[in-house]
Amino acid sequence: MGGSGSGNWYRFGSKTRVEGCLSIDARHLDRKGCLEPWQGYSWKWQNGCNILIRTEPEAIELSYTITNDSQHEEVDYKIPLSWTSCNYGGKRPWFICPGKGCGKRVAKLYLKSGYFLCRHCNDLAYSSQRERKEFRLLNKAQKICEILGVNSCDGLFTASKPKGMHCRTYEMLVDDAQSLELESLHIMSHRLNNVYKSIHK
Repeated sequence: MGGSGSGNWYRFGSKTRVEGCLSIDARHLDRKGCLEPWQGYSWKWQNGCNILIRTEPEAIELSYTITNDSQHEEVDYKIPLSWTSCNYGGKRPWFICPGKGCGKRVAKLYLKSGYFLCRHCNDLAYSSQRERKEFRLLNKAQKICEILGVNSCDGLFTASKPKGMHCRTYEMLVDDAQSLELESLHIMSHRLNNVYKSIHK
């Protein structure tokens, strides 16, 4: 996949996870000044793929080439924009998903099967959604531990409250981390018990 004459490639249906798809983010484009009307520029990713973007007052137009089984297809379509006021002032941009019958207001669109659409239209999942529940729980507990300045829940027994953190907040986070770890261990134990039973039938 690429802009006009780029020759870069993208294969249909090769990505099923959000993290593996090329994406465009309305907030990022806005911070870069790339949503100002009547611009034309090439947007590039680190893997070398690129698209052409033209901007209008209420939309952006994407142009790129898709290669599938040595067949080239030129793609050109518009994505409507929407703006909402922020509590702290200014406006926040959104894409209106161009998927058939969709029209959802989203911050990011992902490329799959040839078009930039929302996560739901492209039937994409986050990597974390593929993890077993016990590992998702452990990851959540680990993130809390990092906030509290320890490497694991074991460290919570000897750690002190981070400077500047309210006691109630600290106690709540400790309780959350320990509860998540306990639930994770319970699920692991139940799963291993089922495996043991299936082996020793």
